[in-house]
Amino acid sequence: MARLDSAHEHLTTALRITRDAGNLNFEALGWVGLGWTCRDQGRLRDAADHLELAIRRNEEIGWSDDNPALQNLGWVYWELGRLADGLDVLRPQVAAAERGGYRDDRAMMLDAVAKINIELGHHEEALIQAERAFAMVKDTRRWTKASILNTIAAAHRKLAHFDESLRADEMALASAREARFRRTEADSVLGLSLTQKELGRHDQARRHAEQALSLAREHGFRVVEGQALTVLCGTAESEAAYATAVTLGQEALAIHRETGHRLGEARTLMALSRSLQKRKDAAAGPVRQQALDIFSSVGVPAEEYKDLDR
Repeated sequence: MARLDSAHEHLTTALRITRDAGNLNFEALGWVGLGWTCRDQGRLRDAADHLELAIRRNEEIGWSDDNPALQNLGWVYWELGRLADGLDVLRPQVAAAERGGYRDDRAMMLDAVAKINIELGHHEEALIQAERAFAMVKDTRRWTKASILNTIAAAHRKLAHFDESLRADEMALASAREARFRRTEADSVLGLSLTQKELGRHDQARRHAEQALSLAREHGFRVVEGQALTVLCGTAESEAAYATAVTLGQEALAIHRETGHRLGEARTLMALSRSLQKRKDAAAGPVRQQALDIFSSVGVPAEEYKDLDR
């Protein structure tokens, strides 16, 4: 966490200097860096504000390369549950980038579109998009490759292709570790946990979720911390440890609400409602309804969250 806090402090100082100097070009770059750092810290609303400001600064100086700001903004919108906004900013850029541009930028924007399409239930389309993105970077050692493999794994998981999902999860984790990119490593361990849970391997799912939680807490990745706690809530429920599940779910819920991770909040509410229902707690129904309201408000179709009742 100290590194992220230090990065945020240094970027804030650099931004103040460039703004005082009137250098809009470097100011725009500074807002991108600050937005990225805020995303890793779990300050998603701040991240969106900074990245939107970077795009406005680029427009003011006539700078045409918005790709770094846009690709990160797409990911932040996805985590905030602003799915339609994410597609609105990314689709035109993806189409334009097909005609040229840096391949990592193209791959990352296409990956962000695929992540959003998974949430919207367009699983086959998302898988095609993610595989296209991966083809652009598969011969690199960059962390981008691991992020895209995580998306491929998520699409396969939604399609119930669990062997393919597990293979992509394992490749993502190996790639993230090779690139020494901790945030993507935490995301990859978390993805592996989700696939193990779908396969009914609850012990392995719990161990991987605990690893993701440890990485998240060590490095200050609040969104991943909340997601890992949500998975642990589910594994505790599967072991009939309902009191533990409720405690973990409530902790996860507080983090999701703090970060603004709306889809994480909704999934946690669903997990909480299951454990509350098994304890015959009257709060189960209202908690479940809160989850349904969030899913509906962000545009997730009903068929995408009906499985979360099980």
